[in-house]
Amino acid sequence: MRAQNLLSRPWFVAAVIGAVVVTAVEATLGTGGSGVALGLLGALVGVIALPIATQLGLLLGSALFGLRVRHVVFGAMRRVASWQAGRVTITVRALPVTLSAEIGPWRSPVVLRCWLAGLVSALAGVAAAVGAWTLAELPFGRGAALAATPLMLYKLWPRRAPMATSTGWLLFGLPRMPRPERDEFRAAPMAARAYEALRAGDIDGSRAHVDELVRQHPDLNATVSCRVSLHEACGEYAQACLLLLDHLSGRDAGPREMSYLLAGMAGLGFAAVEAEQLPPDDLLPLAKKALDDAIRLGYPEFQLSGTKGLLALIEGEPDEAARLAAIGAEHNTSPLSRADDFATLARAHMAKQDNAAARAALARAEDLAPWWPRVVETHQRLHVA
Repeated sequence: MRAQNLLSRPWFVAAVIGAVVVTAVEATLGTGGSGVALGLLGALVGVIALPIATQLGLLLGSALFGLRVRHVVFGAMRRVASWQAGRVTITVRALPVTLSAEIGPWRSPVVLRCWLAGLVSALAGVAAAVGAWTLAELPFGRGAALAATPLMLYKLWPRRAPMATSTGWLLFGLPRMPRPERDEFRAAPMAARAYEALRAGDIDGSRAHVDELVRQHPDLNATVSCRVSLHEACGEYAQACLLLLDHLSGRDAGPREMSYLLAGMAGLGFAAVEAEQLPPDDLLPLAKKALDDAIRLGYPEFQLSGTKGLLALIEGEPDEAARLAAIGAEHNTSPLSRADDFATLARAHMAKQDNAAARAALARAEDLAPWWPRVVETHQRLHVA
């Protein structure tokens, strides 16, 4: 069963094909076992280095052309360190094999700035692939080149999925966006400012940006998302749920956009049920379906660990809630989402009668967003207890 699961994963199939190609090339050239080993090592380095090169190019392009960089993550798995550099949060994780970043529009002209950043990303990736070919006389260089070249071609293929946008989409898909999506991009700088104010706990400042969005772009997804986030930041989960439900019922969205909306609906629905703002018999099945559908549409399941932890807490499973909330707090990049996950973790420990662990989790939440409604309520519950 496990072998069948691996064979169904594209990355595993690509890795097997790549290993076969590298082995065949080195065998044909007669470099022996050492040549094959060096070739495979080079291929591994190429697979790691090429995406890092394109991401570094994107970060450089973002800095050059005025895009917003909110969070840079180097590595995978366990969080080792995290610090603030101006408005940018930098996180280092235990396994140094990936580089990712949250990048978005900050000022006009939005489409041109994003396209230029994508161009720098593509040039950095092509330069890395060409650099590998200059070393192709050696098995290591051949392996790196054989891995980096098709991977670069794949990155130039236009595709956009939840939490992922290819360099090729920025280059070829972005200029051909239809009107509704283009309007979303143009509204993104104001939406980003609304979120940044919210992130700093400036509710009034965020509301001013949201009001301007409503005046200029009342029906856009970005506008509704900001209105929903503002309601959530005020603890108005019922209003946020009803607004999002109304938006979902009247919108024919693509899979990527719909996955974000459904993921938001799931989290808000569980929060509204927990806060007893809406009846659970009606809302809980709807929120569970939204969660399942978001994952089915491609939203990364591990990114929804905190949401699933809140569901487990509602359903009376504090051990599972604590496990999932800890994963969510570990992997979420948004400080507000992490604060919410730590609040869930604290409540799960309280349900297990472990107030010392609950206080430790709450302290982590208050370091991130002491004003966040679920953090404030958790503080009140814990200190009454």
